[in-house]
Amino acid sequence: MSGAVLEARGMSLAFGGLTVLHDLDVAFHPGEVTGVIGPNGAGKTSLFNCLTGLYRPQSGSIVFGDKAFDKLPASVRARQGLARSFQHVALCPDLSVIENVMVGLTIQGRAGWASALLGLPKARAEMKQARAKANEALARLGIEAIADVLPAALPPGTLRLVEIARAIAASPRILLLDEPAAGLNAAETRELTTALRRLITPDLVMIIVEHDMDLIMQICDRIYVLNFGRLVAHGPPDVVRADPEVVRIYLGTDDE
Repeated sequence: MSGAVLEARGMSLAFGGLTVLHDLDVAFHPGEVTGVIGPNGAGKTSLFNCLTGLYRPQSGSIVFGDKAFDKLPASVRARQGLARSFQHVALCPDLSVIENVMVGLTIQGRAGWASALLGLPKARAEMKQARAKANEALARLGIEAIADVLPAALPPGTLRLVEIARAIAASPRILLLDEPAAGLNAAETRELTTALRRLITPDLVMIIVEHDMDLIMQICDRIYVLNFGRLVAHGPPDVVRADPEVVRIYLGTDDE
């Protein structure tokens, strides 16, 4: 699966009589950061939920390399290497930063709950390995120094990085980030942008839904623009920025 492309082909999604995604064809390439933008209600989160398995589209297909994803439940897609973060940070306040990140590794556990409860050697070995992986994830984002701190003591920008560390701890091949800059100030967004650049590898597919256009334009290699569930533009940032339809529906015009 190394270097695999994630694709949605002819994908449509409807709730009752309302179609929220219309015959989408999108491709997300490894080694690149792809942005998905559009006004509220454009279908960005619905696209994410289809890719992750929370929603099942009525038509079309989703493939990752030679694997058909559209029939797989969310848990199996996660085991195949898909991870995501959410717009609202949800960390356990009673766990330290590194313990919160270790939660993202539970899908890789093999020892079982009984072994963990009894503290058997296999469970202890897994816990040690999980802690090392969690610390490595924190280090990739430059926040390993706060491993033992509780979330309540941290500012919003750092909390966002902790959530992303939890998503990358299991070394995913697909990383979906849902509005990672939501609620952050300009300095925190710059720090986030720097941290995300550290995550780029030749085999990682990274997809970002975001309203912060500065972040999108700075970090993305290509951008898809949705409006009312339809793809209206795609391409490199400079091409998308200059597209008249994007200016009209999303960035606004002088007449609006």
